[in-house]
Amino acid sequence: MTDRQFLQCMDAYGADPVRWPPELRAAAEQALAASPALRAALREAEAFDGLLGGLPPVVEEARVSRLLSVVGEAARATPQNAAPETLMVLLLGRMPRRMAATLCVTLVALGWLAGSLALPTGLPRPPTRDVALLSDDVVTLFDGDSR
Repeated sequence: MTDRQFLQCMDAYGADPVRWPPELRAAAEQALAASPALRAALREAEAFDGLLGGLPPVVEEARVSRLLSVVGEAARATPQNAAPETLMVLLLGRMPRRMAATLCVTLVALGWLAGSLALPTGLPRPPTRDVALLSDDVVTLFDGDSR
């Protein structure tokens, strides 16, 4: 087994020889005995496997309490009466409420005026259809034709 093959197998199976396929273990042991670089790589892989498979590090209570106190101070320093960013603030910016209300009413009035001027008044209305409910869940349209 070459050094490159050994490193590929170690990356694939880990540093523990028990996880390696049995047919590769003998060749891996021979390559390991012959190369000090492979032994160093195996020690690094064992340390990495230990980090992955070991218990999580212990966090001291003092560190946790320090973190909680810093977060609490930051929360207390944030003003609680700050208005959240609403859609109106995003659309209109930070203008006074009276001006924003006037703008909204003006826009609604202009929309109503444009809609009423766009409809011709002298034309006949299109025919409408009557809707009758035969039961709570069935809707039937009557257009004058018998079916």
